[in-house]
Amino acid sequence: MNQPLSMNLYDQVNQYFEESSDFVKEEFLIHNRKIQLCYFESLVNINESRNSLLLLEPYSNESIDVFDQIFSTFGGAYVKSLDEIAQSLLRGRIGLFSEDGSTILMLNLLHPQISRPISPPLTESVLLSSFDAFTEDINTNISLLRSKITANHLILSTYSIGSFNPRQISLFYIKNKSQKKFINHINSLLEKHKGTEIESIQDLSKMLGLPKYSLVPPFLSTELPSESVRHLMEGRIIIFLDHHPFAMAMPGFVTDLWSMQGDRNYPFVYMITIRMVRILGLFVSLLAPGLYVALVAVNPEVLRIQLALSVALSREGVPYPALVEALFMLGILEMVIEASIRLPKSIGPTTTMVGGIILGQAVVQAKLVSNLLIIVLAATTIANFTLVSYQNAYLIRILKYVVLLISAVYGLLGTLVGVVWICFYLSSMTTFHYPYVNSSIKSGGSNE
Repeated sequence: MNQPLSMNLYDQVNQYFEESSDFVKEEFLIHNRKIQLCYFESLVNINESRNSLLLLEPYSNESIDVFDQIFSTFGGAYVKSLDEIAQSLLRGRIGLFSEDGSTILMLNLLHPQISRPISPPLTESVLLSSFDAFTEDINTNISLLRSKITANHLILSTYSIGSFNPRQISLFYIKNKSQKKFINHINSLLEKHKGTEIESIQDLSKMLGLPKYSLVPPFLSTELPSESVRHLMEGRIIIFLDHHPFAMAMPGFVTDLWSMQGDRNYPFVYMITIRMVRILGLFVSLLAPGLYVALVAVNPEVLRIQLALSVALSREGVPYPALVEALFMLGILEMVIEASIRLPKSIGPTTTMVGGIILGQAVVQAKLVSNLLIIVLAATTIANFTLVSYQNAYLIRILKYVVLLISAVYGLLGTLVGVVWICFYLSSMTTFHYPYVNSSIKSGGSNE
């Protein structure tokens, strides 16, 4: 599409977009000089833009070219190729063409409101922190982050990725805190894959060379500017993807499971207590189903006789082994969680109540599962959501099945083996050449 300037460039642009019903071309008169305009009416507030241009006419100087006057007043950019014109128009700019087509100026005037305004966070609840959240507009997100941190060494790099459907990617880092090799590594990957199409976060992960089947999240997604500031101060990189209302902090570490910036707004003792509760929730979510199966089906002799009799009584009449019973209820809980997320908020709580209370009571009365298992799975689900970031909660939701299956075969020994295996697995994982079990980017790792 990179074509050189020609005298009929205005006609080339019209021909290129002639099948788009919202593409408009018209003539405009400023200081008795005819100017040809083209724009997408869905992306431009044309009435206000025309009024802005007309306000310039009383102050026009005949000795100065009208395009230079517009440029000095409103800014913009002179362009030199059809590709630049097309991309500018698709980003909501107005194209001004001289009558002979020799001068082309792209203006960025006024736009209709086509994205959400800054609002409270929708996926991350905060108490003692700022209540603004990122939106789908990348420029708004950049402004939000710059307003939160005024460090002199805050660097922003912007890339246009893709040829068919270009998307803007912005990379933030603090120069004297981030490791140079890490920055150069990410920049080189973005430069190398400028022609790669990005439609999702999976495409971005593939571009950055991240393993496809890793359970460990390589970055931490957040919609909170205050969290992004903390990640920058720790030496991490923040990446924004246009039309994606989350910031991605790279690399991710195991401490992201239980720590967040908002905790520091509490007194120190309260902060430690909150994080200890999250760590306790991590272990409960990871181990509770496996321990239930191990103690009920493999090693009941470990329990005191009174407790063992109580457990046996609760399972009286249940026709399935403990493993099948646990997998059955865990599958139902997973479906209830997903349904409550996907359904409209007006009926989501109803679904949760039906799935969590009515269905749970029904399966107990039908003697399909035991009362004790309902208690264990309720505690597991609640504990899972004490973790920071829904993405991290997915990690523990998957790993608990590993512990459950090994515990069903080897009992308490299997539970211990599962925990040891998870520790080895997490210790072996790296994110951008940094060990996942690090607490910060400064404590290790190499980008060579």
